[in-house]
Amino acid sequence: AMAAAAAAAAAVASSSSNRQQLQKKGRINIGLYGEVMPKTVENFVTLCKQNAYAGTSFYRIISDYSIQGGAIGDTSGSGKTGRSSFSASGTSTTTTFEPDNFNIRHSKRGMLSMVKDKAGGVDSRFFIQVKEDAGWADDRYAAFGIVLDDESLAIVEALEKVPVQPPKNNPKDPVQIVASGIL
Repeated sequence: AMAAAAAAAAAVASSSSNRQQLQKKGRINIGLYGEVMPKTVENFVTLCKQNAYAGTSFYRIISDYSIQGGAIGDTSGSGKTGRSSFSASGTSTTTTFEPDNFNIRHSKRGMLSMVKDKAGGVDSRFFIQVKEDAGWADDRYAAFGIVLDDESLAIVEALEKVPVQPPKNNPKDPVQIVASGIL
């Protein structure tokens, strides 16, 4: 069941090196499955409430696959690390945790899932699937939410088309989350 009041929002902007101005793309509204994924949702909600995602970027965009972002504390912009809400405040120590389960299937476009580190733990990093069916992610990545509305999906689709730099598919121009919160 969808957590009724737990909708997270991220305002997204991209900057173009040609124009040197920030273009605000809008807000991505996300509904969260708090009853099925309580710890994972608690982590995401806490980070959103703290506006911890502000200043992070969508660091990897793979067309017809996913957009990845939310690497809190990763100054390299590569998405190698993140920081969960369970990490000690004011430290650079990254605390990962095991996701609740892998019960939610990646069967809809707009599913929100946690990115895993090499040891299988999760932190702040997430991805939004852009294909209708992403069965490759089932039993491997913990889905815990879904993009809620057509306006938000349109932003995800626009982000999916941002020019990227191979081989890591980093956006050529930064795509930044400017704010996060709870609606």
